[in-house]
Amino acid sequence: MKKPIELRQLRDFGQIINDSFTFLKENFKPLFKALLIICGFFILISAVSTVFTYMNMPSPFTMGINRYNASEQPLAYFASVLISAFVLILTQVFIHFVTFCYISVYIQKNNNTPTLAEVWGYFRYYFFRILGSGIVIFFLVVAGFVLCIIPGIYLLPVTSLIIPIIVIENTSFRYAFNKSFRLIKGNWWLVFGVLFIMSLIVGVASSAVSIPLSIVAVGGKFLSLKSFTLPLLITFSFLRNVFMLAYVLPAIAICLCYFNMSEQKDATGLLDRIEKLGESNNDQSILPAEEY
Repeated sequence: MKKPIELRQLRDFGQIINDSFTFLKENFKPLFKALLIICGFFILISAVSTVFTYMNMPSPFTMGINRYNASEQPLAYFASVLISAFVLILTQVFIHFVTFCYISVYIQKNNNTPTLAEVWGYFRYYFFRILGSGIVIFFLVVAGFVLCIIPGIYLLPVTSLIIPIIVIENTSFRYAFNKSFRLIKGNWWLVFGVLFIMSLIVGVASSAVSIPLSIVAVGGKFLSLKSFTLPLLITFSFLRNVFMLAYVLPAIAICLCYFNMSEQKDATGLLDRIEKLGESNNDQSILPAEEY
């Protein structure tokens, strides 16, 4: 039987990318089962909001013929875009969150497959802590981009480590915030490169559905084939939001970056293996003690 992948070890850039795919392949069924059940509602809501966004897209013909309606259509379209963007971001956050919970349970069980109940238990346990942390991170990054963009770009890799640290170490936002800055020192380009490559892969994959969706929406406005356009919009919107599950890859990669940097700075994986010498390999599903 093939030995499960060891997460807590040193890796270079290429190994982080490769092992992200390896971990996903080894845990595909249980991980996606947890993602679909826990995040399925948000994916469905995101698909519905996407359909309404494209349905409210203003038509060039309508804007040219009736200026009064043209002033109303962009307003409805703008509101639907904001709602769709909010739901989209929320869905991505929950996909990352569930992935972090899965990996945390995976480690607690000594690299054994977590059950849905265990992942759901972690999700409920950390929900409000992650919700509050996510709001703070959002405003930090937005403030960084407002301040000449460069601070925002710098904060992206740093803040991407905060939630994994909270979930995996069961700690507070303050501790995770300070530790993320300590870990990122000397590793900023590594984390940024991993995020960029993984986001590029996810973006290319999702474009396979996003591009046809845009073509259908725009073509429907020009051709006025509403009876034919709506079913296609619903189909492609649903597929596009299902493809959002691909964001599990950046989430896994971020965790591997965290483990790699923790090994560099603290040798946590080595110390953990030393402590477990002689211990039985029983499944554990209890939450770890908080660290500060």
